[in-house]
Amino acid sequence: MKSRLLRLVILVLCVWAVLVSLLTVFESGQEDSTILSFWSAAWYSLVTLTTVGYGDMYPVTIAGKVIGALFLLGSLGVLGVLVYKVSERISQLRERRKMGYNGTNFKDHVVIIGWDDLAYSVTQELINADQRVAIITDKKDNIDLIREQYSKDDVFVLFADLKNASLFEKAGVQNAGMVFMNLLTDTDKLIAILNIKKEYPGKRFVVTLDNADLKDSFQTAGVTYVLSKNEIASKLVASYIFEPDVAEYETDLLSSAKESHEYDIQEYRVTEDNPYLNNRYGEAFGDLKAKHNVLLIGICKASGEDREMIKLPPDDVKIELGDHLIMIVNGVTERVISEMFKTQEGVL
Repeated sequence: MKSRLLRLVILVLCVWAVLVSLLTVFESGQEDSTILSFWSAAWYSLVTLTTVGYGDMYPVTIAGKVIGALFLLGSLGVLGVLVYKVSERISQLRERRKMGYNGTNFKDHVVIIGWDDLAYSVTQELINADQRVAIITDKKDNIDLIREQYSKDDVFVLFADLKNASLFEKAGVQNAGMVFMNLLTDTDKLIAILNIKKEYPGKRFVVTLDNADLKDSFQTAGVTYVLSKNEIASKLVASYIFEPDVAEYETDLLSSAKESHEYDIQEYRVTEDNPYLNNRYGEAFGDLKAKHNVLLIGICKASGEDREMIKLPPDDVKIELGDHLIMIVNGVTERVISEMFKTQEGVL
């Protein structure tokens, strides 16, 4: 490709040199000519080809005017090439941005690898919970659909080979709080997770399995949270069969809450700004229920990768820095609690 371009450039320069030489021959001997030397002919050709046209030089002979006309036609070609190249470059930049190749500055966000109906539902819930999402897909058709559906402030989308973990940096995997692996098969999911862990050690993953028997294999590979689709579905179906009201309540609590009549189970990390830091569980429980109608149902004690969930703790359990408070809130009290705790819900 480079040699072909080089030959083309040499050919154009040769044609230009021949035309300038002929113009010099035809014009230099004329009494009223302004083109008297090779260099003046070269200058005339350049200002003509670049469409500047100062008018200080012009051919007076018929042959010279023919050559001048060739330069004029050439100027249209030069202008056309420039416009084409600029347009092509702008188009490439737009396409690059559309494909996500410029990367994202998201931090502590969720990366979803693989796009389908499940990923769509998960993204909806995450956005409702004020979480930002980076989606990696290997289907170009998905990109326009995702961009039409979500704001670029909430969702970033990257077109990439889902088996090439080195490309995931564009989606900010290195800065993500969690990665949801959503490939077609369990085998693909495991291979992709191992590749990502090789590139980004310590990264946390959530994965849903078609085959529950592989749960131990994924946990051994270092996956933080492993869910079995069939296991979850079977529990909900069984619950709907013999305790439908409880199942309905459970389903509602799993969804994001936006209105006062909608409820959600949420967790908040205890920071130094939390008013219940170093208080007892019983005190926080009573205060939250009385003042905000919030039900504190558990505390998660986190230490590195280890997490201990204490459901309905004894009243004397101490709330410590770094704990996560598990509570039932509605769409209105969620905003109150976030402001009071000086943090957003979730572990990210």
